[in-house]
Order: sequence, then structure tokens, then C-alpha cells
Amino acid sequence: MVQVYGRHATRSWTVPPSGSDLEVAAAAISAGEWATFTSTYPTTLAALLDVGGGKRCTEYADKMVWDASLKKIYFTGGGHGQEEKTIVYDDATNTWEDLGSPPWYTPVEGNAIHGYQHNTLIGTTHYYGQFASRIIHTRDVTQGNSSWSVLGSEPNQFSGLTGAVEYFPSYGAGGSLIVVQGTGADAGTLVRWFDSGWSEVATPAMGAYHNIGLYSPARDLMFFGGGANSAKLYTLSNAGSVVARAACPVNFGIIDSCNFIDPVSGDLVAITGDQTVRVFDQDANTWGTDTAPPAGFWSDTIYAEGEVMGNVACSIPEYDVTLFLTIAGPTAYLRKGRA
Repeated sequence: MVQVYGRHATRSWTVPPSGSDLEVAAAAISAGEWATFTSTYPTTLAALLDVGGGKRCTEYADKMVWDASLKKIYFTGGGHGQEEKTIVYDDATNTWEDLGSPPWYTPVEGNAIHGYQHNTLIGTTHYYGQFASRIIHTRDVTQGNSSWSVLGSEPNQFSGLTGAVEYFPSYGAGGSLIVVQGTGADAGTLVRWFDSGWSEVATPAMGAYHNIGLYSPARDLMFFGGGANSAKLYTLSNAGSVVARAACPVNFGIIDSCNFIDPVSGDLVAITGDQTVRVFDQDANTWGTDTAPPAGFWSDTIYAEGEVMGNVACSIPEYDVTLFLTIAGPTAYLRKGRA
């Protein structure tokens, strides 16, 4: 049974089995619609996200990553002063797995170890930027949680990661790893790892931290910007060109919004703390709105930071949907992309 939330009505129906559970659920909903999604967890979804002390591994984060070759989702992150761990979703079995803490994790009372947008994937290598450091960890996803190592060189253009790490596959032969980082009030930097070294691409103004950086396969562009007290949006092309776009009507960033790429249109979507789904139309350079998620999506009073704090998203182009894990409930939702 798939529960669907749309612009006009709420309805349920039984879907004939065909493909994976995720593929079937995605096929049952129409463009812009939302649906709850049920998976198998080690015990419960709440336990999967729990890192002790009333914290969730997804706090101060909004991005999971999809592995199209293995059809899996990966996320590493942690709570404030609590455990940092890796979780994995397997489309073939519709099952989530808790891999536990990576071998480099060291608990320090009170230290923040948040995931921000620090997860990305290149081939079968999971990249993860360690919070407030310049260290980028890597692991072979086929080797579980035991194969973490460190990228050979650290970016020195900023003091510590509190923004986004993203792979831009068409920027240079073999692609580039991009770091988006606020460096002060209304200041920032865009840094590129290519071949074996780091270089600064641009220094656009944005928030001091909580910045986003998301690659759009359909647009072959990277959307980035936002952050603390910022509504500024930019795009990065595969030629290294940075263009300022229309600012979001409200501030957006890791805790101000849950941000993802619509898997159909390739446009940037920001579900903002005023409970509005805002879509940036790249062609028109304007922001519009779309169908709001179910009431259970919002974080409510769990965190003082706002209504989307701790909710993470993963766009899945193969099925034209984005999968969300929320901390209220907690619940898994799907949203069907739209052209």
C-alpha cells in the first residue's frame, strides 16, 4: 500500500509488484506528489538515526548520495558531541544498514561532528569532509566501513569544512571535486581538486557557513551558495564559469532549508523553514513554489534551528524521485520530480 499526498487529494492504492520496492513506489506517484515509503531497518528508523544524547546522525546535514551503479544510498554524519556513523540503503533489498562509526572517529565531549553537505561519490569511492577540518576521508564502498583513508592533500584556502563537498563529473578530464565554503560574513570560496592538487576557482559572496553545493546531471551545472543569513545563489559551469543567479526569496542553506536537485528538471529545490517548497527555474532565472510535503515532514520543535533541521535528501534519477529521511516521526518520504 502506498500513501500518496498530492496537490488535489490524499489517496491510497495497491500497486502491482514490478521492480524493486522503491521503483514500484516511485511509479505509483505523479509529478510533484509526495508519498510515505516503508523500508526495513536494523530495528527502527529512529534507532538507525540515533547517535545518543537525543541527537541524530543527520543533524546539521541535508544531503545523502546515490550510487547509480550499485543502487545504494550512503550517508556519514553525526550529532553534536555524539557518535559519527555511516548508514547505507540497498535498493535491491529495500534495507537500511548501520555501519557504525568510521575507524577515524574519535569521540570528544561537546565537539560538533556534523555531516553538512560533506558526502559525495566518485565511482565506488565515498568522499566525506570531516567537520571543521580540511580533511577529506575516502572509502571504497564495496569494502564497508573498514576501508577509510585520507585524500592525499588538504585544501588550504579556508580553515575548516562547514559547507559542501561535491563531484562535478564533466569539469576537466575525469571530473573535479569541488568544495564550497563560506569564509566570513558575506564572503566565500570555491575550491577545486583536479588530478592531484587544489586550486581556487572563485571567491563569491555567500554565508559564513552552512553553504550548499549540488551538481545537476540534467543541467550539467553546479548550484551553490546560501549559508548563514544568505539567499545568494550561483551556478558553476564545466568550464569554470561562475554566474550569479536570482537570490532565493528567503535565506537558504543547511539548516534554513533542505536542498536537492529535482531528478527530472535538474532544477534546484529548497524546502525552506517557512514550510514552502521553492524551485529555482534555471531557464527563467526565477524562483517558484511547488506542492508542500505532508505535515509529518517538518522537524517541529525537535531542534530550535527550525522546521527542516536534520532532514536529509537523496535524488534518484533512475526512478525520478527524491528520497527523504526526516527526524519527526521519523519517517521516509518520496517526492516525484517534475519537468
